[in-house]
Amino acid sequence: MEMFGNIRCVTFAELVTQGGILSEPNYKKKVREGKIRVLRPGKGKGSCALIDYVSLYRPIKEAYDAKYPDAEQKLKEQIKEEIMSDALRSDSKAVEFYRDRYRLADGSGLTDKKQAEYVLNAQVMNEMIRVESEMVSRHRKSGYSHPKEVWETVLGTCEKLREMYQHTLPFNTARLREKFTAYKKYGYEVLVSRKNGNQNTRKIGPMEGRLLLKLKRSKFPIYTDSQIFDEYNRQAIERSLKPIKSMTTLRNYLYDPAVMPLWFAAVYGMQKWKSKYSSLLKTQLPQMRDALWYSDGTKLNLYYRNEAGKMCTTSVYEVMDAYSETLIGYDIAPKETFDSQYRAFRQAVEFAGVRPYEIVNDNQGGHTKLAAQGFFDKIAILHKPTMPYNGQSKTIESVFGRFQQQILHKIWYFTGQNVTAVKMSSKPNLEFIEQNAYALPTLAEVKEIYRQCREEWNNAAHPATGIARIDMYRMSENLETTPVQPVDMIQMFWLTSSKEVTYTNAGLRIEIDKQKYEYEVYTEDGLRNEQWALRNTGRKFRVLYDPMDMSIVELWEVTASGLKYSASATPRVVISRATQERTTEESSFMRRTVNLNKETMALVQLSTEDFDLNEAIAAELFGLSTPKPKNVSKKKMDDVREKFEAGVLKAPISLPEKLAMEEEEEDTELGYSTTGEYTKVTSNLTFEDVTSSRYDRM
Repeated sequence: MEMFGNIRCVTFAELVTQGGILSEPNYKKKVREGKIRVLRPGKGKGSCALIDYVSLYRPIKEAYDAKYPDAEQKLKEQIKEEIMSDALRSDSKAVEFYRDRYRLADGSGLTDKKQAEYVLNAQVMNEMIRVESEMVSRHRKSGYSHPKEVWETVLGTCEKLREMYQHTLPFNTARLREKFTAYKKYGYEVLVSRKNGNQNTRKIGPMEGRLLLKLKRSKFPIYTDSQIFDEYNRQAIERSLKPIKSMTTLRNYLYDPAVMPLWFAAVYGMQKWKSKYSSLLKTQLPQMRDALWYSDGTKLNLYYRNEAGKMCTTSVYEVMDAYSETLIGYDIAPKETFDSQYRAFRQAVEFAGVRPYEIVNDNQGGHTKLAAQGFFDKIAILHKPTMPYNGQSKTIESVFGRFQQQILHKIWYFTGQNVTAVKMSSKPNLEFIEQNAYALPTLAEVKEIYRQCREEWNNAAHPATGIARIDMYRMSENLETTPVQPVDMIQMFWLTSSKEVTYTNAGLRIEIDKQKYEYEVYTEDGLRNEQWALRNTGRKFRVLYDPMDMSIVELWEVTASGLKYSASATPRVVISRATQERTTEESSFMRRTVNLNKETMALVQLSTEDFDLNEAIAAELFGLSTPKPKNVSKKKMDDVREKFEAGVLKAPISLPEKLAMEEEEEDTELGYSTTGEYTKVTSNLTFEDVTSSRYDRM
């Protein structure tokens, strides 16, 4: 007997050739009479005819049942074997659930062994569900339902898979059926044993854990682990808590990865906590030069001998191209100050010849002052400070470390690396250095040695490319950077005085970095610009200067709308007082300056006399005389007057122009052509004439 679709069938062999229930002619006759319904005719070898068992003529069916009494049972067993599989299907959702989602009561996850156990059990349960569904479907198609037979098949599947895979589902049939029903309803969670995470099995519970954390985090007093062990057990008795029997149990709890973040900051500080537990970003360094410059100050790790013969150290401020690790600008100074940073960046820009796209540094030292003056905004498109207290974000510190290890450590007076370095090779041989302190180089010599060390670093191979760092820098090109022109250098590196400075007849005096400077505005002939000086004496200016070259400064007038350029000034010319020490150039300058002063006084006198006459306020109009400059001779005065009236000389001051008067009547007497003519006529006038004439004009 076998199944054909959903119909139980007997074979031709069982009825005729093997069973002998019917002869072949009789078989054919019954078929023709319809007492036997053939579902599949026999066609060749391996394809025997199948006859519907239910349609058999009753005597024939009874004969068949007598001949094959266990045929139906064998068919059921055959069906079970066909449905039951010896292979398990993988279940990725079960793997994800037990690995990532399921958590025990204490918040921890399952061990890898438990995960594997429960995933296997879930796969077996899935197969049992499939078998159940298949059996129910077969029964339904066959027109009957046998739940007991279905469960027996499901149970047989479970035991068959137990032999093959050693799963841990219950042996007890009732418990297995209960677990099977719950799994179909609730899913993966029901397979986890209640013993996992059971509070009764834990050595340290929540209250015990709180006490241990309290003692570990305590600052008043601070306990060692052994002291925590003793203090805990003392307090445990008072609090009716479970005592700890061994240091191993205590350490296993306190140093469990899930517990350490709870006390780590209290013991070692939040910075250490951050270094250990905060997420780190994975970043990629620039792929072209001048895309990013790093800058920072550090100790110059070489001892030198000062003037008193003592061992000393100094500091250095470095600017580095992040792409090539080329050190492009630096300055050696005792401290990381504004001036040191300024000089280092200026050297870097002069070396690069372009503006960088981005500058990154910390907010320490003089960086705040530079940023406040807009210094970085003038140099780069973008300026960013590194995150405070975040050493990982300062790539230049890594370069400093390798520079010290690979280059500076070869020098016998190397100071060693950072004080936090733990390697013995990172520390100096102070005994040897102190013994030979007399042979240490001077500061000037150390500066030259450091310059050579920087060149060695820049010419060494980059660890990522094997190409010399300086060659990497020179071969690279950044199209988004702009070349630096001379006017750009002024905008970037000339500084503005913090205070306003007043211009006087002694020039302009300014103090920068505790050093005093005096400047004057000169014309091309080397003498003072009288016209500018007379317009600006007493005026306050902001001074724009180049700290690296104080030979010229710019004076900017402070206006309501901002600073306005006024003039450029150069250092004042100094004249030796002693005639013996005075040079020919000094003597010439002194004579020309004295002559210019007289000429200026004369021109001012003449231009103001004309103004007074035109406005009828001249002393001569009142019968008095305008004083002549004491230091100007009559000959000099007449010479200047002649040149002034001829237009050869112009007054250094500009008086307001007189508005054009209405055209005089034809019979009106013309005015005087010269001051002398006017003076001669007015000398014959009386006071009454002068007074009436003045008020007639008003």
